[in-house]
Amino acid sequence: MGRRLRFQQSEFESVELTWRCAQSRFLLRPGPEANRRLLGVIGQAMLLFAGDVRLYFAGGTCNHIHIVAGFRSAEVKAGWTCHVRTNVSKELGALYDWPGCHWDRRSSDIPILDDDALYERMVYLAGQATKAGLVRSAFEWPGVPWVEAVTAGRPLIGVWYDRTGLHRALVAWSARSPATRGRRPVLSDFAEKRVVELSPPPMWADASEDELQARWCEVVATAEARWPAQGRVLGPAGILRVDPHARPTESKRTAAPAVHASSRAQRVEWWAAYRAFAEAYRRAVAALKVGMAACGFPLEGCRPLRVGATPGG
Repeated sequence: MGRRLRFQQSEFESVELTWRCAQSRFLLRPGPEANRRLLGVIGQAMLLFAGDVRLYFAGGTCNHIHIVAGFRSAEVKAGWTCHVRTNVSKELGALYDWPGCHWDRRSSDIPILDDDALYERMVYLAGQATKAGLVRSAFEWPGVPWVEAVTAGRPLIGVWYDRTGLHRALVAWSARSPATRGRRPVLSDFAEKRVVELSPPPMWADASEDELQARWCEVVATAEARWPAQGRVLGPAGILRVDPHARPTESKRTAAPAVHASSRAQRVEWWAAYRAFAEAYRRAVAALKVGMAACGFPLEGCRPLRVGATPGG
């Protein structure tokens, strides 16, 4: 079966994005600089797509990440995803000496159809590190402090490196005579702070700050009760010593659902809507291939970048 088309039924529909590292390697191993770079990339993407993306929560381990967010449209979702995935590959690849793409496949894009399903996904994300036996509490995870951000209002601050600016400065520096060059520009000269702002999930949009933090504490407590750490754990110090090029001896993979929903009726309705969208989309592509005007593409998807291509991360 071919991959599904990008499809979004409504503005800011909640969705879970999952990105897995190539060969399940630990290329997302956390650390102070890795955390700053990851947040810097996400912060830059939020700046570029200001007002079009609502980031609710994220979680993961050393070889994959889950993000729960809302996007104004399927095209915004595809553009934001491409920007983040590409630049995480560049930044962490440079840090961990891994050239090329970090990821083993296209982004998994799963709509979340109701508030109960959204709550369950947030619990799942909060329990990633304890479920994997890495730490005893979600608060011990040495990676990006998503849990502290939502439960205690801790700011998420990263660093975005303007590599284009560095390149231009190096070109200008090289063009000068050795006597007037001065100090060679370095990457740290082009570091810019980025703050990642999290939005409250839709069902908690009207909650006060204290109420919101209390509800997030409940999410974390539910996750830790559901997936308590068993036996010995690797611990924060052990996680920071992991070789990012290593890979697990076993990699458990289960088929991802097409949608997250609380009832079968919702899933059936979603599939009917998707099939109608896919039929209309393919008709529009067929018309474009024979030279007809590029119109008629359904609004729930992305117009192809070229005939036969589907945009997306």
